Amino acid sequence: MTRPFHQLSWFTQLRYRWLLRLAAWSKPKLGLIATPEPWTTGDFDRGEQILSGKIVFTGHVMDIGENSIWNHKPPSPLFAAELHGFRWLDDLATYGDARAMGTAQAWILDWIDGFGRGLGPGWSAEVTGRRLNRWINHSSFLLRGLSRSRRDKVLRSMALQTRLLSKSWRHLPPGRGRFEALAGLICAAQSLAGMQNLQPAALMALVKECQEQIDVHGTIVSRNPEELLDIFSLLTRVKQSLELTHAPIPDALTKCLERVAPVLRSLRHGDGTLARFHGGGQGSEYILDQALALSGIRASALQDSAMGFARLSAGATAVIADAAAPPLGQARFTSHASTCAFELSVGRSRVIVNCGSGLRFGEDWHQAGRTTASHATLAIEELSSSRFGSPNRNGGRSFVETPSLVMVEKTRALDGVRLQMNHNGYQSSHGLIHARTLDLPVDSKGLVGEDELYAPDEKDMQLLEAAQGKSDAPLSFSIRFHLHPEVTPNLEADSASVSLTLATGDIWVFRCQPNIKLILDESIYFEDGRQFPRPSQQIVLTGTIKEITTRVRWSLVKASENPQKAP
Repeated sequence: MTRPFHQLSWFTQLRYRWLLRLAAWSKPKLGLIATPEPWTTGDFDRGEQILSGKIVFTGHVMDIGENSIWNHKPPSPLFAAELHGFRWLDDLATYGDARAMGTAQAWILDWIDGFGRGLGPGWSAEVTGRRLNRWINHSSFLLRGLSRSRRDKVLRSMALQTRLLSKSWRHLPPGRGRFEALAGLICAAQSLAGMQNLQPAALMALVKECQEQIDVHGTIVSRNPEELLDIFSLLTRVKQSLELTHAPIPDALTKCLERVAPVLRSLRHGDGTLARFHGGGQGSEYILDQALALSGIRASALQDSAMGFARLSAGATAVIADAAAPPLGQARFTSHASTCAFELSVGRSRVIVNCGSGLRFGEDWHQAGRTTASHATLAIEELSSSRFGSPNRNGGRSFVETPSLVMVEKTRALDGVRLQMNHNGYQSSHGLIHARTLDLPVDSKGLVGEDELYAPDEKDMQLLEAAQGKSDAPLSFSIRFHLHPEVTPNLEADSASVSLTLATGDIWVFRCQPNIKLILDESIYFEDGRQFPRPSQQIVLTGTIKEITTRVRWSLVKASENPQKAP
């Protein structure tokens, strides 16, 4: 998570401003020696919305009318980081007309006048790196038609920020932010006149981060697929920048990309976007496809297991399941209680999903999205399979207990593939193990599942009896299957099945065994770029826990195909 500048120590803020002043006294050379092709892309509709006077970030909307964005107070620190990181520049550049260009140029000059000497919330190292990357990426768009004095003003600011970033990146903790700062520094050093002397040390530091933060399997400790994509994209950007100036590419950087690319390919659905786990969104299919293409890493066989996730695929159907305990360490405030949850897609249609990360919609939504009930898996008495501690002073909550044992096995047969998982997240509280079996047939037209709760030994039986004795009502469980907003569900008259109409017009039917209550309920889908969570629905199975073993069988089977689809 981006650390707002105002949360840095007063000494660090003062030091940054002093470094900027020193850089200004040095009278840096001005000019671009390499102008890369635009690398990041925005959204045409968002660009049009910005030009109409509205900016939507992180669950907030800012009405700016015809004024400069810098005349308005950002509604949250995250919103401010997006503004000062110039995320909106991608959208205006994608819109691309003369009005969009004039607006972008006016706003960048206003920013330099108002904040360019180290004032405001946009001077943490990762935001500085993000901003520099975008300014360089869209330099042709930003500088086109500017007078010499205004062009030099922008180039001088880029040089000052680069000088500062060469010092400030060291204040960042390891993680995505440090990658972002170093990537911005390297790309700026490659592109700006007089900055090439900063490149060797920055590139060496980036290689060290790759070796320390990305393991030999191409994974990161946060187990956040979107974070891994962001890092991969930044490394690809650095590689492209080095290639543009014919600079040598460290072998360690190339090998790191080769390790990460297969992991990302194994964590994406048929529409090209990522599975949503542990604080990560789906990411943009264009960013993922572009980064994979630019990396030059050839596609390989999809991995059965990647970063603690298990993958099943047959034909157009893909299942990605969380087959490990939540990550701890720095990720303990953003990881999710999603063990044994899964997502399912058919071709380009998402069907079963997790709610995703509510971080950008406020702390309450953030916490709600982390619970087991926000994922496609089983929960006992609405208790999460990993337990949260008390809120800290910023309202964040970390895990104090997670499953200590998670087992997974994947087997193949002539008629399909089977995934078996279990975890002991409810053993200390209820004496129960949750086991889940998923069977995907080779014809890819159905998924058959079984969820089981059982007490493995006498001691656990006593725990279960004690938990049952604490309540007058029998202990209950719920199994949730959150549906993508573009799926239209219909509860059949027998209340034992739900028909699901996909965006393609195909119909799938969800069924469960007769003694289990099945209902359709409201759900939400967290999606970046929206002011509010997107409404959706979920299938919920509920029942009571038996003394020895509780089993629930369910299935999702393709019933019909849209006859109007092209063959």
